[in-house]
Amino acid sequence: MTRIRKGPSATSRFLFCPLASPGHVFPMIGISLELTRRGHSVAFATGTGFSDLLRKHGVRRIPRGPRDGESFQLETWWNLTSIALQAAHILHAASEFRPDVIVGGQLAYGPMLMGEILGLPVAILGFATHLLPKPRRDTKQSNEKPDETQERAIWRLESMSERLHAVRNLLHLPPLSPQQAADFLLGDLFLLQSVPELEPGAADLPPGVHCVGSCVWEPAGTDEDLAKWLDSTSELGPVVYMQHGRLFHLGNLWPAVTECLGGENIRLVASTGRMGGDLTKPPPFNFFLRDHVPQGQVLPHATAVVCTANTTAVLGSLSFGLPLLLLPGGGEQLEVAAICERIGAALTLAPESVTPELFHAALREIDGNPRFRASARRIQSCLSAVQGHLLAADLLELLAEGGPRPKGPRLADA
Repeated sequence: MTRIRKGPSATSRFLFCPLASPGHVFPMIGISLELTRRGHSVAFATGTGFSDLLRKHGVRRIPRGPRDGESFQLETWWNLTSIALQAAHILHAASEFRPDVIVGGQLAYGPMLMGEILGLPVAILGFATHLLPKPRRDTKQSNEKPDETQERAIWRLESMSERLHAVRNLLHLPPLSPQQAADFLLGDLFLLQSVPELEPGAADLPPGVHCVGSCVWEPAGTDEDLAKWLDSTSELGPVVYMQHGRLFHLGNLWPAVTECLGGENIRLVASTGRMGGDLTKPPPFNFFLRDHVPQGQVLPHATAVVCTANTTAVLGSLSFGLPLLLLPGGGEQLEVAAICERIGAALTLAPESVTPELFHAALREIDGNPRFRASARRIQSCLSAVQGHLLAADLLELLAEGGPRPKGPRLADA
């Protein structure tokens, strides 16, 4: 896929406002570094825990106010008080930085709302699939019963719109019609971390939604302990990478994983920081555990990936052509898992019903059946043809240079 534009453009100022989690912050850092390379100015309004990382990469984090504090908490993204803190943080950052564009995430209401209040265009970085309903071009289909995925998309739109109306009321903003709310949640520009070959119904995406490929990014550096462990355990067999993301109310999978793979002729490298619960026993000798494992360091050695189908782990796996065993719990995970199964690159298990026997059989199937790897490598080829950070930066430049204004009434116009 070729880039949208080439050559220099007028310099602009981009304020990135991600939820305070690596899966939300890291892709925006990658995009911001590309914009900086092109001569633009960037700054971040996000949680305090990313201050050192941003500073290390020469990116400015603007505090929440004269007295800094937490904001953009992922765990309470839906909470009205948390959203109000986002808005306050962005207002303070805008007064210092004077951005031309605000960049937020799909679950962060603050950037959308402050774009309206400040009269600024808003770009949204989405997940690995489009989570809201898609307009149907064929009106003859309007009487068809929605499938499970469509029903979840409709529910999600209704739920997010309800929360949007509540926070707009809190901020004394005028109400929106259902269609205005649906448009508002997409901003002016929506960057979908996917490719048409991966996204079902890509031709039916709403206006302003663009597939930009993978924007996965990680800090440079090597985990020396991991490198030594991989080198010293090569005789133990193939490497499986596991990203045990949040399973919400479903607990965690660790007991089944340890019973299934502990002591086996396989090496498990696992990121467990978002697992929930305690690792009550020392890990088996063939396990390497960290709160966060750099994907770029372990995936070149892996033969398969086990994860909860979050965007970062799935895009990382497919970018290396690796088959997946998916155990989705909530959020975008159900939709992403369904896509990976549809393209033939994954098997999905319901985490609440996983047993060691089911887990072992499914892992053996994806690692041993060549069709899963072939499908993953087909998507790998599609993803590698798209330079996500460059394409996202192209689109952000176009937005800054006079792209569409945000939908809905503006405070300044009221």
